[in-house]
Amino acid sequence: MSELFCLVFVLSVAASFVQRVSGFGFGIFIMMFLPYVMPSYNEAVALSGLLSGTTALAIVLFNFKHICWAKIPIIFLFNALVSYFVIKHMVTLSEGFMMRCLGFALILIALYFLLAGDRKIKGVVSRWAQAVVGVVSGIMGSMFGMPGPPVVLYGVNAIGDKKAYMATMQSFWLLFNCFYFFCRSGGGYYTADTPLYLIVGVAGVVVGIFLGARCFSLLSGKAFKVVVYSVMLLSGVVALLK
Repeated sequence: MSELFCLVFVLSVAASFVQRVSGFGFGIFIMMFLPYVMPSYNEAVALSGLLSGTTALAIVLFNFKHICWAKIPIIFLFNALVSYFVIKHMVTLSEGFMMRCLGFALILIALYFLLAGDRKIKGVVSRWAQAVVGVVSGIMGSMFGMPGPPVVLYGVNAIGDKKAYMATMQSFWLLFNCFYFFCRSGGGYYTADTPLYLIVGVAGVVVGIFLGARCFSLLSGKAFKVVVYSVMLLSGVVALLK
């Protein structure tokens, strides 16, 4: 058990560091490893959501005045509608199937960001596009604990200011994970050990955010992301082959 706590702490440090430096990626990073060390896949997804929400809350508190509230409602609404139904039915799926789906998702996300990066794409800021972003992020968030990629695609096109982008993205992660917590409560996602994992993970989040804030101006964002997405691609391949 002590080894598992150490792993949760280390993964939380690394994932919150990634999110503080790049603005997103906590769920993506931690879900490359957490399903392999937690007792079950659903527990891994649930813990990832709790820790991701905690990371986002810490960042939102310091950037609250920069949030673009008008960018949030449509995406959040459709994310919530889809997530509610997916979470309720996930418990009926086998862990092997979920791990293969996770591997496939990791590969697609890694390939997209490695090839497209932060390139802007026209036509993703309309209300219909926001609805689609909400649906896709709802599926990815509820199944894999990583609602970020489609929302980031929308954010880089719809929000020009760097501080507003950071604050608004963190607001999405916070709102999403609060809703996921509500939906997962009572569904077998949380166990008697979850509070202990959460305490250890939050300690790691604090350390990771501190280190990320100190290193933010020293790191090459592009090079850093290439490393993260390359590891993600490898992790996806491993998950598919298991």
